[in-house]
Order: sequence, then structure tokens, then C-alpha cells
Amino acid sequence: MSFKKAGMFGIKTIAVSVAMLITVILVTSLVPNGVGDADTEEAGVIILLLLAVTTVDALIIGAVVKNSRWSGWVLTVGLIFSFFGAQTLVGQIEAIVFLTPLGENMGAGNVPVLTMPLDFILSQILIWGAVAVIGVSLAVFLLGETRKKDSFSINMSPGMGTREWLLKLGAVILLYELLYFGFGYFVAWKNPAVLEFYQGTDPGSFLAQMRNVATNTPGLIPFQAFRALLWTAFALPVISMLRHRPWVGALLAGLFLSVPMNIPHIVPNQYMPADVRFVHFVETTSSTFIFGILAFFLLYRSHRSVLDLFRVRRGKVAEVSG
Repeated sequence: MSFKKAGMFGIKTIAVSVAMLITVILVTSLVPNGVGDADTEEAGVIILLLLAVTTVDALIIGAVVKNSRWSGWVLTVGLIFSFFGAQTLVGQIEAIVFLTPLGENMGAGNVPVLTMPLDFILSQILIWGAVAVIGVSLAVFLLGETRKKDSFSINMSPGMGTREWLLKLGAVILLYELLYFGFGYFVAWKNPAVLEFYQGTDPGSFLAQMRNVATNTPGLIPFQAFRALLWTAFALPVISMLRHRPWVGALLAGLFLSVPMNIPHIVPNQYMPADVRFVHFVETTSSTFIFGILAFFLLYRSHRSVLDLFRVRRGKVAEVSG
């Protein structure tokens, strides 16, 4: 990318970021969220932090748009679906389970000292849903390239039959469970602030922790399997957009799944202390980034064997129009 093109990309990305920030402010003022008004000084800091959030989001969306083999309204709809799902929906579903009384009834485990009102969670879904629509639409308009000669196909399962899909979805679930519970224990559960917030105890080892989960909160394991499938559904359009550039696609898929959902942790809120937010940021950003890369390489093309998983084919990926 030339200096001029990089400069134009930066200017357009800033425009997308500002539009997303304005959307956050406007929709927040219209949607009841159960949060009191901040004082002037605090509000200024929050706006700056939100600008940082929307700038990071705009950079990642812009990078996907610039590298996408999709274009036009198909790219817009597919990316809105993926961004809203990865940035908002998957995380808010977990918030309902872990940070509301509903979670206790569902057998999610320990109940935090502070609980989050359902109204606040629903408001976040509305706010960031609007941000997804505005931000992605503007990014595609400003950064997308019109393809007059190059044709592309939308195919979520390039050459993969039912058996391969089932095997790979099983692998996706297993990988996500290992990453989720592994990082959850070794990164989050080893932190005293997190233990205090969730009123939990450290059983002393990962295996003991998993034994406690299986015994005391058996619903948590299938719940995370369900979230793994949700992640996959939201990742598939991005994987299809980027499968022609495997290594770039894997990196962007990892960033797309991990950073937008977690970067809002930098913004203070009355429901989670700063030290707990920081630990969760490190925990979930790192684990989901790894998951996104692995999911991309599992799903971006068909594989003839297990050994074939570790080889990246050069040249054009076979496509079936659909």
C-alpha cells in the first residue's frame, strides 16, 4: 500500500469511527439503559475512550473490507451480520448468563457481587446494533472497491460434505471449550480480584476446576458449546470473504472475533471494577484471537486428511457458485 493510499485509508477510517461514535451517543440518549448521567469531566473521558473503541472497530472493519472478495450490498449485509454477532450478541448472551439472576437459575455458576440489569444489556444490544449498521455500511461505501470484471461466489462450504462439516464443527467446539475454560482458569480464575467479584474459590488445579464445573454447573459446558457454534456462524461470512488470502484472512478473522467484543472493557462502567475488566480483556482477547485463527484454517476450505490441515494450498481456491 502506497503512502497516499495509506493516508486515504486512515482518513476514511477516522470518518467511519466518528460516525460510529455519534451513533453511540445518539442511540444512548434515546434508549433507557438504567445508568445515571455522568458528570461533565467523567463524560468527557468516556467519550474519548469510546472514540478509541470505535476507531479500533473501524480499523478492523476497514481491513476486512479492503481485503474482501465480496462487494456491494452482499458485503454490507454479511459484514453487519458478522460484526454485530461477534462484537455484541455473543458477549451479551454471556452477560445475561453470568451477570444477571437469570444466570443463577440457569446453573451458570458463581454469582458476582454486582449484578447487571437486563435493561442495560438490552440497551447495549440496541446501541451496538445501530453502530454495526452505520459503521459497516459507511465503511463499505468509503473503502469497498467496485468489482465490474471480477466475479465472486458466496459459498460457506467450499467442497465440504456433511461428514466433514460435522467433524469440523466438533473440532471447533472442542477447541473453544479448551480455550475458554483453559484461559478462564489460568488467566482469570488465578486473579484474586476476579475470584472476589464472582465469589469463587480456586480448587488448586485445572482438572479440579473442570471437575467442579462438571459436578456443580453441568449446564455450563453445553452452553459454551452453543456459544462456539454461534461464533462459527458469525465467523463464516468473514472466512468466506477472506479465504483467497489464507494467512491474512486468518489474522483478520482472529482480530475480528477477539478485539471488537473486548475493547469496550476500557470504558468504565458501574457494574464491573477496572481490575476485573482488565483481566477479562486479557483473558478473552487472547483466547478468542487464537480461536479465530484456528477456526479460519479449519473452515476456509475442504481438507482431504488431518495432515492436509497443516498445508496451505497456493493459487486460487476452488469455488462452487451459490
